[in-house]
Amino acid sequence: MLDPHNVNLGARESGASVLRIDALADPRWSDLVEQRGAGLFHSREWLGALVDTYGFRPEALVLVDGHGKPLGGLPFCQIADLFGERLVSLPFSDYCDPAIASPQHWQLLFDAVVALGLPAKFAWRDELPIAEDSRLESVGRARWQGIMVNGDVDALWFGCSASTRRAIRKSESSGVRVESLDDDRLLAEFMHLHVDLRKRKYGLLAQPREFFESICRRFGERNQWFPLVACVDNRVIAVTIYLRKGDTLYYKFNASRPETLALRPNDALLWAGVRLAAQLGCRQLDLGRSDDDQPGLIRFKRQFGAFEHEIRSVRYVPPGYVDEVGPRVQRLLGRFTKLLTDSSVPDDVTERAGAALYRFFARSTRFAAGDRVSGVSMTSVLAFAYTRCA
Repeated sequence: MLDPHNVNLGARESGASVLRIDALADPRWSDLVEQRGAGLFHSREWLGALVDTYGFRPEALVLVDGHGKPLGGLPFCQIADLFGERLVSLPFSDYCDPAIASPQHWQLLFDAVVALGLPAKFAWRDELPIAEDSRLESVGRARWQGIMVNGDVDALWFGCSASTRRAIRKSESSGVRVESLDDDRLLAEFMHLHVDLRKRKYGLLAQPREFFESICRRFGERNQWFPLVACVDNRVIAVTIYLRKGDTLYYKFNASRPETLALRPNDALLWAGVRLAAQLGCRQLDLGRSDDDQPGLIRFKRQFGAFEHEIRSVRYVPPGYVDEVGPRVQRLLGRFTKLLTDSSVPDDVTERAGAALYRFFARSTRFAAGDRVSGVSMTSVLAFAYTRCA
């Protein structure tokens, strides 16, 4: 067995070794994040929200030189639940680019992942210096979009498409106002819209309110929490939560009332976010991840002048790993989700179901050779959901 806190890969890079560390407690992770200019999903605030809400333990494999100086790193959570034991980098994150400077650094870190002997899932943007590796299997692709912010609001305005500029003007002339709310009311309004959006449009459960409360608290303490609401006649019709990390503002969460979309509140909120990024002196507005089955969302972001990269999702499955119950649990969770997001189910029940079950979606993608789990009955999943939602 490997020492869980020190994986030494010898002299493949002179004097270098890979250490397994606590990403929240060990200052070497914070030092590396600062050094590499890593983003939101590497931050202590984001990792802390995963701990607060789901009880995950964020760790990192960190490549250090002979003097102990961090050269590169990879954050992850080792998760053990009904699906078995696995590594995810990172749960509920749009992507999590390894903090590396060269393909050689990635190879050393990935060798350490392989040595741990567990299935692993990663998602990163395609511009990273990561060499192809036959041990990794591609399991999905998505689109990342962002806007370069140069501080020139007029240039940013004319970088939007003509139809987007018309939509923003229409929103203003229709009486839509963009403003801030106190956090308690903001979170209440957002959760109502968020649960409804996930349930009605996508047939999905929503993340727990506790997750957003933790994000509010942790990012708010560092003045990195910037929620905005769109209102008509003092009624909230849309909410966007922006988070800041370093020189980037992140368009992280959005929800709106479907019956008010003709007023174009989301155009108003995103344009307000562009101006906010310029006001804060940010270099970039990160518009996050869009799946290829969301062409309307991709088009919406493009019309604000966004550029794009691909997000690659890949997995590693140890040789000989056998899935005994993972696919059955996956199908069962799918059936639960369909039942609990049915229009006949009260929204407060759907919200509580998300709080009870959402942590299991950290699996995200089924492993082809799977997670070894023994002695888990399907009724145990149902019993867990019932006791948490009752």
